[in-house]
Amino acid sequence: MILAENPVTLQTVVRQLYRDELIVWRFGDEGKLIAKHDVETKSPPLYDETDERFRDRLKLNHQTGSLTITNTRTTDSGLYKVKISSNKLTVYRKYIVTISGSDLSPAVVAGIVVAVLLVAAAAAGVIYYRQKIAEIPITVSGMEGDSVEINTGVTEIQTGDVIEWQSGNEDYPTAKIIGGTGEITTYDDVHHGIFRDRLKLDKKTGSLTITNAGIEHTGPFKLLINNKYKKKFIVYIRGKSETVNEEDSVILKTDIKIKTDDEIRWLFGAEDTQIADIKVELNGETKVITKHEDADEKFKGRLKLDETTGSLTINNIRTDDAGLYKLLILSRGRTSCRKIFVYVKHVSSL
Repeated sequence: MILAENPVTLQTVVRQLYRDELIVWRFGDEGKLIAKHDVETKSPPLYDETDERFRDRLKLNHQTGSLTITNTRTTDSGLYKVKISSNKLTVYRKYIVTISGSDLSPAVVAGIVVAVLLVAAAAAGVIYYRQKIAEIPITVSGMEGDSVEINTGVTEIQTGDVIEWQSGNEDYPTAKIIGGTGEITTYDDVHHGIFRDRLKLDKKTGSLTITNAGIEHTGPFKLLINNKYKKKFIVYIRGKSETVNEEDSVILKTDIKIKTDDEIRWLFGAEDTQIADIKVELNGETKVITKHEDADEKFKGRLKLDETTGSLTINNIRTDDAGLYKLLILSRGRTSCRKIFVYVKHVSSL
């Protein structure tokens, strides 16, 4: 488990770099270059300017090529890739990192998950490092709010077969189906209820679908058939983004309708500063809306909350409003979390 402000090191598993080896680290779906080790060209090791969020917080081990991120922030969450190449071999590794705010409940602390794919390319062709199928995680990715399906690979469950799904580093029982009977069991209370009313099992194949997926569902999953471990998966849920022009308005949607005793909280930035919340009291009628504009003066007079959905509107948006917005939904004992990264385009005056 990695909490904000703690360091995290992404290991290359290389014991010693030699002169002809090149290490290249990239971040995000766009593959932004953030670090490189190349002795022969004597290039600079760190590329903070390609992504300002990492400025002065990256350290590259020149013995192994491993990358350390210090003073971690929630905005450091995402996909990291490293390429290790020489004149004989090229190896790739992928890491999925989730950094959780230290003030959040355990329900939304996803921790750090590493999914590794090793590919070696040689002059004579392509060589693949092979392991037992159960030891190689299959990466399944999706966007927040979408449905994500984890496939068993089974064409049809046989009568009497038991398909079981486990999740988390502790292998919590998550869902089960028995072939021929159609009997389905979902364990809604594991992980503090993050799966409640969100799991579906295919009666024919046993495949598991997470509906309305959130970042709290990022992590490892295991498939067992008749009590035998078959496959391991890494689920990675990506946050959404919004792009808006300077001085325009943007609406960050919750995609829900607030129910009795629900609470909606909006947080901003790496420090998770609470900027707005709305709570429906037990009688289902009283809605308490609070805008914590004093916590971040720059939002004063520019925030609006929708009483029905909890969606947040930011008016007259500025370039310094760009960044990570986090939505916490506390509903009937279940906490869910979503992230929206807002990009603000500067509009030049003529």
